[in-house]
Amino acid sequence: MGLLDFLGIFNKTADIVKETVLDKDAQNKILENLELTKLTIENRLLQIELSTKTIPWVDALHKMGRQITNYLMLLFGFILVMLDKDLSGPAGMIMGGGNLAYQVIKGKGK
Repeated sequence: MGLLDFLGIFNKTADIVKETVLDKDAQNKILENLELTKLTIENRLLQIELSTKTIPWVDALHKMGRQITNYLMLLFGFILVMLDKDLSGPAGMIMGGGNLAYQVIKGKGK
């Protein structure tokens, strides 16, 4: 269960409360407590994320992943041209495989 799924429980719970609790004062009190609990959890998770130690060069490599794979692909293509080699199917797979795998795993960039 991911973090967004977990926080989605609050929205589902709020919907159930709105449908089942008929007393508006009680409903508002429950929804207020629910929202405060959600905000408390979100704030604590943000604090944990901000206090997490990272290794700067690993973080930089991760952020530059797309660029690095693209440059490696260009370098590989340049080497093939300089060695006067034809671009065969397997060579094309090698050239594009890493970049494609990274983008499938990482997803759409910002």
